[in-house]
Formats: sequence, structure tokens, C-alpha cells
Amino acid sequence: MVERMVPDELWELFQRVVPSAPLRPQGGGRRRYGDREVLAAIIFV
Repeated sequence: MVERMVPDELWELFQRVVPSAPLRPQGGGRRRYGDREVLAAIIFV
């Protein structure tokens, strides 16, 4: 479903402007959601 809401062309544009996720050297914390899934949720709303 994510691929349907966020086509590859839009995803390529999005990847150009969004910075990569920082690495957490201490580890722990919540697990990140995928960037493409988050973009699909934003588009859905």
C-alpha cells in the first residue's frame, strides 16, 4: 500500500531533500519507522 501512495518518482524527490537519519552511538530508544511509511502517512492525512 505504501508504494501505491508514494510512487517511486515522488520517493526519489523526497530522498533528495530529507537528511539521512543520525546514528545513535549509545543505542536503545524506540525503533524508527521507515521514512517512506511516514511520508505515506503524511500524504494520507
